Amino acid sequence: MRLILTMIALFIVAQLLGIFTGVTILLDMDHNPYVQELIVTTDANEPANALFFIVYILMGAAAMILMIRLLRHYELVFVLMEFALVATAGSIVFYAFIRLFLGMELSTLGAIIMGLALSSLKLIKPGFKNAAAIFATAGAGVIFGISLGLVPLIIFLVFLSIYDYLAVFKTKHMVEMANFVVRKNLAFTVTAKVPTAKPGEKKRIDLGTGDMIAPVMLEVSAMTFSPVATVFVFIGAVVSFSIFLHFVWNKKMVLPALPPIVFGMVVFLLAGFLLGFYHI
Repeated sequence: MRLILTMIALFIVAQLLGIFTGVTILLDMDHNPYVQELIVTTDANEPANALFFIVYILMGAAAMILMIRLLRHYELVFVLMEFALVATAGSIVFYAFIRLFLGMELSTLGAIIMGLALSSLKLIKPGFKNAAAIFATAGAGVIFGISLGLVPLIIFLVFLSIYDYLAVFKTKHMVEMANFVVRKNLAFTVTAKVPTAKPGEKKRIDLGTGDMIAPVMLEVSAMTFSPVATVFVFIGAVVSFSIFLHFVWNKKMVLPALPPIVFGMVVFLLAGFLLGFYHI
């Protein structure tokens, strides 16, 4: 139970960081060029953008598999990739915190420095993997959340859930990637560990950062629709993830987390709408 609660707590922290960061980024989006460069679409509400992001994800997955199979012995390649991703995505979260006290220019500079510091810390102290992964998760989720409107994002997440299922059970390349990432202790998973009765042995659960990024995307995108919608999405994500985690742990099964999480978020989002909680 302690292991499950630890993972749920890490999941919640990532969501809260993403929501907090999303609020700040949305407020500064029209004024800060650094923030404007984070948006990767010209029309957030264009449904066709969902297809663009799916192709982007497929290409990224294909590139990662090729790198693992061809460059697995060149660890520096993956270390540099991790360093760049954590520094970039993490700086977005640091910007939100620094922005509470400083102007946009100083906040931007401070965020870049802190992002690089976080990446360096993970490089020197591997024990900071969870912190690096959570900050990167929150930042990356915000980028997707401000780049896609609510409807295109839901379409994207549905397709992403289907891909997640196929990648785990059919092509199995997601399992191959996960095993490699866990082996190399890269900040692309979040890990919960607890000691066992046997000295020196620990039980562990690993969750891919993609399974935490998806809720942040929808939570941030929902803010532009209604702040209350973000609350419903957050509750849906936590509830569905908690049920999923209890199920897979008790059944000792390996299942893709994204489909149940997306299902839970959409159900709670629709429930809030049907109950009349959103005032547009």
